[in-house]
Amino acid sequence: MSKVYWYSQKDSQSGESLSNDIKTKVAIIGGGMAGLSCAQKLNEAGIQVVLIERDFCGSGASGKTSGFITPDSEIELSSLLDSYGAKKAKRIWEFVLSGVGIIRKNIISRGISCDYQVQDSLFIANNSRGFKHVKEEHEARKQLGYSSTLHDSLIGIIGSTKYAGAVRYPETFGINSYLYCLGMRDKLRESGVTIYEKTAALQIDANIIFTPGGKITADHIIVCADRFIPDLGALKKEIYHVQTFLGISQPLEPDQIKEIFPAEPMMVWDTDLVYNYFRLTGDNRLLIGGGDVLYTYAQNITENTARFEKRLKNYIEKKYPNIKLELEYVWPGMLGVSKDLLPIMGPDKSNNAVYYVGAASGLPWAAAMGSYAADRIINGRSEFDLDFSPDRHFIIGSRIQSLLSTPLTYAVSNGIAKYF
Repeated sequence: MSKVYWYSQKDSQSGESLSNDIKTKVAIIGGGMAGLSCAQKLNEAGIQVVLIERDFCGSGASGKTSGFITPDSEIELSSLLDSYGAKKAKRIWEFVLSGVGIIRKNIISRGISCDYQVQDSLFIANNSRGFKHVKEEHEARKQLGYSSTLHDSLIGIIGSTKYAGAVRYPETFGINSYLYCLGMRDKLRESGVTIYEKTAALQIDANIIFTPGGKITADHIIVCADRFIPDLGALKKEIYHVQTFLGISQPLEPDQIKEIFPAEPMMVWDTDLVYNYFRLTGDNRLLIGGGDVLYTYAQNITENTARFEKRLKNYIEKKYPNIKLELEYVWPGMLGVSKDLLPIMGPDKSNNAVYYVGAASGLPWAAAMGSYAADRIINGRSEFDLDFSPDRHFIIGSRIQSLLSTPLTYAVSNGIAKYF
């Protein structure tokens, strides 16, 4: 069914909505990973902060994702190395790694119950050409001093003979991202952060946010609304969206788990351009996701998921012929991306009170970005201002170049070329 599995685990129990005019030092728009991380950092520094969320915290991309907490997302380290050189690539990689650390620390220190599953990452090659890409990633990791193991044989690691090899690395984990967002929301409220849910930002004028229930006047306004930022009239040519799909199986039997993961569960994604990925949850369900070239750039969320459900099941049955996967939930999701797949952060060109945070292609990116936006206010942090500026020179890496060179993808991209 087209329903988010994570939402079945716990009701959001949305808090009160704004019903009067208020003033605050900092106002944050968006209750996803970036907004919550930003509020956390400001609160820990003793700064008054109010966060508003249109629906409920975790209702957007942050609460619908696969929960892969790994620095790899839409852009690999090897791609950064190729595009920017070793020094800048490492600096950017350390930034996203800081997001992994933020999430891990919160789960452990704050006791957030969100199906925390420590699993190695496995970037796996579908064929010999893919193995070349996997090897490049391994070499990039070794060059820049990161742990990495290259496997040209996957016997005993993955229970399939349909792959050509993989690169594996540790210090990654999976979570139920929706429960994480709800947990952080509750912890922040306990710490004194004012959070209004069911409170949409209708308009920003100078240092005032207009909502259906009242106005918020703030010295600083941080917009952590990802793909919805253009709805507020900003970054319309810098942030666009892509659609992905996720499915989750019924609980697997122990022999089925052993068939897929002979030794131990891992977080796996392959080398297809529109790639597939899967991991095991704490209740022994297989979470599997990917894209669909016909719907990647669809203007609206595709609720008819039957086509993609069939594709997911066919993928598993092709790789693991003995597994007949039954998917209990399949759902779509939208996320904001930039032209070069790196994040977008920066002040409004005509309103210095407003700062935008968007195009976070992965939860660690979002956590790091939210923390960075807060640190700009607290300590004047600025070392990534040019790198992630909406006005930067966008270097289109090999992955996006390959995507645009695929005729079918280009044909259905609904005008994406206007952004380049």
